[in-house]
Amino acid sequence: MHVVTRSAVIIAGLLVPFVASAQAAPSADEIIARHVTAIGGKDAVLSVQSIRNSGTLEMPSAGISATMESASAPNRSFVRLTIPGIGDIKNGYDGLVAWELNPMKGPRIKTEKEKLSAQEDADFYGTMLYAKERYQSTETVGAADFGGEKTWQVKTVLKSGKVINEFFSVATGLKAGSTTVQESQAGTINVVTIESDYKQFGSIKLATRNEMTTGAQKVVVTLTSVVLNAVPADTFELPEAVKALLSK
Repeated sequence: MHVVTRSAVIIAGLLVPFVASAQAAPSADEIIARHVTAIGGKDAVLSVQSIRNSGTLEMPSAGISATMESASAPNRSFVRLTIPGIGDIKNGYDGLVAWELNPMKGPRIKTEKEKLSAQEDADFYGTMLYAKERYQSTETVGAADFGGEKTWQVKTVLKSGKVINEFFSVATGLKAGSTTVQESQAGTINVVTIESDYKQFGSIKLATRNEMTTGAQKVVVTLTSVVLNAVPADTFELPEAVKALLSK
């Protein structure tokens, strides 16, 4: 039997307390399989070819409130933030090029590290199903308090070597969030994400609230609309300004 005593671990620079439990810890495979079942099951996930979201993005400490639109499909992604007084900030990955279009900075091709991160995030089915070929390893760490609930912590290591600690609700099986280190233009940053307010959309269940904390900065994304299998093909095309950079 695996018995967890009260202690603490450092995860992505944060102290996460472990909770006392006499319950035998499930294997990582069992925890992940329960989550996949909770969101609808493998067949339901595979029936989805694309996802289009809309909602809001709030950065309380910076006084920023933006509208957000995003789209994802296998090996492709697109996000547009519309910030009052600034305009549209766009990010995308078309399977080959990771890019950003910012009205304050202009267009840019993302770095190789950023591209690798975008590529991993765009692993559409692998991300939702936790496909084994996506990882070097997955292992149960133990029980932990995360996001205000009791969870099982699973340490995953992607093929790239990136470590993501995933937390799954003991009560529902659904993913409660994660901690990781993210590559950005400013370097590496610790990211803690809490996922909540799961709702049913067609054949699958998705979290509609994501609260991301990077240091002292908190970003809250709330989805107000989720549409499956209705993303126009040209959504992921490179903007002309990005194409111009590639031709130089």
